[in-house]
Amino acid sequence: MARKVLTISLGSEIVKVCEVALAGKKKVQVYNAIDLIIPEGLCDDGVILDAQALASAIKQGLAGEGFSSKKVIFTITSKRIANKEAVIPFCKENRIKDIIQINAAEYFPITNLENYTFNHSIMEVVQNEGIKNYRLSVTATPNELIEQYYELAKAMGMGVETIDFSGNSILQLLKLQTAGEGIDAVLQVGGENTVVNIMNGSTMIMQRSIPYGRLAIADAVKNARGISDDEADMMLIEENLGVLVGTYPDVADTVRAMLSSIGRILEFYRARNTEHPIERIYMIGDVMSVNGLAELVDDEFEQEVQVVEQLRGVEVKNHHVLSDEIVANYLANIGAVIAPMGLTLAPTSKRSEKAGGEKLPWWILIFAGVVAIGMCGGILFVYYNENKEADNLRAQIAAIEDVSSLKERYEQSQADVGIMESWFDTTKGANESLAKFVDDLEEKMPKGIAITRLSSNEGEMTIEGKSFGKPSIAEFVKKLKELPYVSNVKMDIITETIEDSSAEDTFTLTLSLKYDDPKKDSGEDEEESVEDSAQEEEEEASAENVSDEASSEETQSGDTENELQEETSDEELQDIETENDSESGETLEEVPGEDTDAGDEEVRPEDTTEEVQERVEGGDE
Repeated sequence: MARKVLTISLGSEIVKVCEVALAGKKKVQVYNAIDLIIPEGLCDDGVILDAQALASAIKQGLAGEGFSSKKVIFTITSKRIANKEAVIPFCKENRIKDIIQINAAEYFPITNLENYTFNHSIMEVVQNEGIKNYRLSVTATPNELIEQYYELAKAMGMGVETIDFSGNSILQLLKLQTAGEGIDAVLQVGGENTVVNIMNGSTMIMQRSIPYGRLAIADAVKNARGISDDEADMMLIEENLGVLVGTYPDVADTVRAMLSSIGRILEFYRARNTEHPIERIYMIGDVMSVNGLAELVDDEFEQEVQVVEQLRGVEVKNHHVLSDEIVANYLANIGAVIAPMGLTLAPTSKRSEKAGGEKLPWWILIFAGVVAIGMCGGILFVYYNENKEADNLRAQIAAIEDVSSLKERYEQSQADVGIMESWFDTTKGANESLAKFVDDLEEKMPKGIAITRLSSNEGEMTIEGKSFGKPSIAEFVKKLKELPYVSNVKMDIITETIEDSSAEDTFTLTLSLKYDDPKKDSGEDEEESVEDSAQEEEEEASAENVSDEASSEETQSGDTENELQEETSDEELQDIETENDSESGETLEEVPGEDTDAGDEEVRPEDTTEEVQERVEGGDE
């Protein structure tokens, strides 16, 4: 038969006590369990304020309840215990504690390391590029906190089996509940707080605690209805929480704060693990004592919530007193017996027994005395200097806040920043470039262009307009393509209309706007503008060289062009007159045997080019 032991979890108002036994590595037997209401001022945040009074209250509450064990395991919930994940190289398990002790200053910002006890639990063995490492959960517990629990056990007349950290106790039990594949969020609802656990199978990924539990909701109902604590507890069991939230604003505020805190933790995980989303949400613990809480969580996160009514690996031995629903409220107590961290002080080193032997010669004793006096003088001098420096260090340490509160605030700030960044990213869109696009149109649109309609849908723009001539449209398209945040410029339709001897073009074009970040580094823009100006100067210099070379050619060809212009002037004049006549509606008909123009010569198909040119020159003369 497995040996029974008491497991005790202290809260500010409630002390949870279980009598359990470990029957194998994956089975816990529960014989008895009880919640004890203690007076205020005996315990706060896991710190025992009055050990004698607390011991008396616990013994009085256990009297006559069937508890028989005299060995106790404490599981501590306190912000004074700092917890951190660490990765160390794979080694023998008996060497892990030494490695943690050596690297403790890197894990925790603590100056007086000698006042803390460091413990660990192995979360998993990971491999990265063929190298095996341990992923650990490391705790730093003040020695004075551990001593308080030893004093409490002594005042109760019991012996301490071991002491565990409540986060590790819950983890050991959750490993038995979520052994499948995928990411699970397990919400452990307690009396004074709720622990959010993110699990990957049986591996803990993240664990956070929020200061809202069943008691916070019960207090809100009590204040809203003006009833006693017992009546408020019964109302939470009998009436639906959703109805109470819709009826009483105080209850609604408490529930909203609880769900908001849980949502921030889940969003913090999602923002940093987008490739591994949360697949299932479980609720466990005091959720059965709050009717309708699971439905509110389901509606808040739009994901099905499963309530764990029976714990795997847990056997209830006293069914006429206990039920599966009652046992589910004692997660930390049950898990503390599986694989506790062992937050115990190192045993005081025993003095070695004096070895007997012969007396030493007198001159050796005198020499040893002189050396001892000299060493004492040196030690006193060193002690004086070191004590002075220690006083300065104590003054600096007194100004430092508690490490646990700093860590919690830092993690909360990280979570808030991650949420705000993810929210801000959802506001970015191509339409944010629309205002800048309109400003650029005012500067770069050619004068011959008139826009009649402009529409935009998620950055996809359609522009309709008019122009007096297609060159202005071509220039407009060119200017649009020069804008860095514009792409896919496409001319869909150009329609030309001639009215009163003038041409008017109607066009429709489409383009795409890209998101243009307004927080670009101004220094980079200045460098780009300097490079662009340098490039423009080089292009202007090359253009001047080309124009100089072309000027000589233009001078040489000037005479030839003048001669050709004189030769063709008569013909152009004749063509213009012919066009004017045709526009005025007159029709010229050829009369056989007569020429329509005395200056024209008949061109025959058999004539060569030289004969035609001579005939034209003869006519000009």
